[in-house]
Amino acid sequence: MQKSELKKFSLCEWITQYFLPNFYSNLNTNGYNDMFEFLNDFDQSSHNMSFFLTENCPSKLNISVIDDLAEDLQSNLKLCYKIESNLFYFEWILSLFEPLLYCLLTLFLLPSLVVFMLYASSFFLYITQHWSKLKNAYNSHDIWQASFKSISVFWETTSAIWHGHEIIGLENIPDTGPGLLVYYHAAMPIDYYYVHSKIILYKNRRMKVVADRFLFKVPGLASLLEAFEVTPGSLETCVNLLKKGSILSISPGGVREALFSDHNYEIIWGSRCGFAKVAQEAKAPIIPMFTENSREALRSLPFFRKFFRYIYEKTRLPLVPIYGVFPVKLRTYIGEPIPYDESRTPEELKQLTKERIEELINKHQRLPGSIFQGLLDRVRSKNYKKD
Repeated sequence: MQKSELKKFSLCEWITQYFLPNFYSNLNTNGYNDMFEFLNDFDQSSHNMSFFLTENCPSKLNISVIDDLAEDLQSNLKLCYKIESNLFYFEWILSLFEPLLYCLLTLFLLPSLVVFMLYASSFFLYITQHWSKLKNAYNSHDIWQASFKSISVFWETTSAIWHGHEIIGLENIPDTGPGLLVYYHAAMPIDYYYVHSKIILYKNRRMKVVADRFLFKVPGLASLLEAFEVTPGSLETCVNLLKKGSILSISPGGVREALFSDHNYEIIWGSRCGFAKVAQEAKAPIIPMFTENSREALRSLPFFRKFFRYIYEKTRLPLVPIYGVFPVKLRTYIGEPIPYDESRTPEELKQLTKERIEELINKHQRLPGSIFQGLLDRVRSKNYKKD
C-alpha cells in the first residue's frame, strides 16, 4: 500500500496540538493542511524537520531537544502507517463479510421475534381470560375497583409468563371471615404480589397488608399503597381489621429478613411476636405461607453483610443492593390454618407458626437454593420432595 493512499490519521495531530501548540498553529502558514502532510514531506530528512521545528517554536530550545522531537515525530509517522494499514485491512475484511454478518444477525433475531410474539399472545390470552371480571368491574362504574382488578390481572399474567407461578393450598384462604396470613419475606416479595392478585381474582377477597414504615416514605408509591390497603400496622389497628372479618397479611421478618436471610432460607424473626398477640386478641386463625425459589428470583448482595447489617440496625435504611428477577419457577404453598386456641400464649403461637413455615421450607425448598436449579424447575417435574 502506498503512503499516498493512506487516510489522514489523528495520532500525530493530538501529540503536536497538546505538546507544541504554537508549532501546530503555524502549519497552515507554512503550506501544510495538517500534521500528516508535514510528516510526509519531512519523512526522509530529520535535518530539515529539525530546522522547521527550530524556526517555528517561539522559545529557543536546545538543538539536541529539537533533534529528539524530530526523530520522535518521524517515529510516530511510521506508527501511523502501521495503524492505518491495519485499519484499512480491517475495514476491507468487514465490508467483505458484512452481508454474512447481517444474514447471521437476522437468523438469530427472527427466532427472538417469534418468541416475543408468543409471549405477547400469551399475555393477551391471559387478559382475555379475566375479561369478564374486568368488564363487570368497569360496568359497575366503580373505577377504583376496576383499576385494582386490572392491576391484579397484570400481575397474574406476569406471574404465569415470567415465573410459571403456581399456588397450592388456595382453599386454605377462607371465603369469609378473618385470617392472618404469615409468610416468609424474600429479598423482594414479588411472590406475595402474585398471591395477592390471585386471591383477588379467584377468591374475590382483598387482603390488608402490614408493611415497614420506610415504605411510606418512598416517593411515588402512595396510590399503590392505598390500592393494596397497606398499613404500618399498630396492634390496635390490626386487631380491629381482623375483627371486621378482613384477611390481613404480615411478614414478621420484614426488611431484616428480606436483606439478611440467604439461599438457606433462614427465618429471621428475632423476638417479634406482635402478630401472635394480634391473632390471639382478634381470635383469628393464622395461615402460614411460603414460596419455593422466592430467594432465587431476586437476591440481596452477599458481600459486606456485617457492614450493611450495622448500618440497618443503626438507621433502619435498607441499603443492601438487590439483583436478579430471574425467571425461576415459583410455587406458593399455603398451609393449613392454625386455629385460635385461647390456651396458647403469644410466644407459643409465634413458635408454632415459625415451625409450620419451616416445615413448608424443608418439605418444598431445595437447600441451599440454586438459581440454576430454579430455572430448570420451569421445564421438569418436581421430584425432590422430602418426607
